[in-house]
Amino acid sequence: MRDVNNGWLIRYLHSNTASAFFFVVYLHIGRGMYYGSYRAPRTLVWTIGTVIFILMMAIKNTWPNLLLVSRVKDDDKIISPTLPFNKSRTRAIHRIGPHNIDALSIIICGMLGDWWGNKIKGQQMDSVRFSIEQGVKNSAYIHDLTIILHELGYCSNVTPKLVVKSEASVDKRSDPTSTRYNYRLTTYSFTNLLWIYNSFYHEVDGVMTKKIQEWIGEFITPIGLAHLVMQIGSLKEEGLILYTKFNDLEGISLIKTTLKNRYNIDSAIIHEHREDKVNTVLCIRVESIALLRSIIHPYMHPSLSYILETNTLNSKNTLCKSKIAAVTTYTNADEQKQLAVKENRGKSGIYRWINKKNRS
Repeated sequence: MRDVNNGWLIRYLHSNTASAFFFVVYLHIGRGMYYGSYRAPRTLVWTIGTVIFILMMAIKNTWPNLLLVSRVKDDDKIISPTLPFNKSRTRAIHRIGPHNIDALSIIICGMLGDWWGNKIKGQQMDSVRFSIEQGVKNSAYIHDLTIILHELGYCSNVTPKLVVKSEASVDKRSDPTSTRYNYRLTTYSFTNLLWIYNSFYHEVDGVMTKKIQEWIGEFITPIGLAHLVMQIGSLKEEGLILYTKFNDLEGISLIKTTLKNRYNIDSAIIHEHREDKVNTVLCIRVESIALLRSIIHPYMHPSLSYILETNTLNSKNTLCKSKIAAVTTYTNADEQKQLAVKENRGKSGIYRWINKKNRS
């Protein structure tokens, strides 16, 4: 009722009209009894009306969704394809497929990047829900992603949740007193998506680790690849670097092979040395970025399309960092708030906030 104009009017008209329908039915029955419509020669008509009334009462509890629930005797699992698995109050065990291939591609490709899964213990069956966080600078992207999954019926809210984190929880070298803000998207809980969690997460020496499976190529679709690039892609002089959350050389090789066989995209596996650890990343070569752009461009969010803009590379394949000159600078937002509002009222432009502690 909040998604369309005058939604409250449509909602209450629908609700009250449904209630009024039964009132009209009872008036009709009372009229028939008053005028003796149940007598001959109208006996057959009265009988048919009685049957319709009984059927209407029998299915009234299934309005407005008309749920058709069937049970299997051997395992007592609900298998009806008409269940509303996209309703927020539906139990996870009742959310069943078939699932949308775009939603699966976004989640599974996202598991290579910024997505993670949480396994939830249940009385009958375990379930899983998937989450992703993005920084404030990517707020436009994660809001758009939330709307996409909401329309497909995989999350309850149309806006992600704003969460506050300590900088030390992300980087131990940072000041523990400083904070950062992220937007978090969380899906519904599903029992029949537990196979994704069990495929990626494995316990090794008491520690949960993630591993890429052989079937990953089936879900590296254009839309899934686009979201993976928007989440972990970074344009460098070597090419487009995909900073996957894996050091699984065999698994990353599967992604490399899929890109080549399915899309004819050339890539290479690079070992990056950062401080005391080595990260294994996938680099899409510069000469293949144009092909990649043509494949995933329809699914890229405008705010992140710059990731694939190779014209930001100069002739030496180094990034040109354009400098933007500030028109006005305010050194203290609290003290100069009224001045900033007064001087910029009715003006449009790009506003940048800088944290004085970490200069971000």
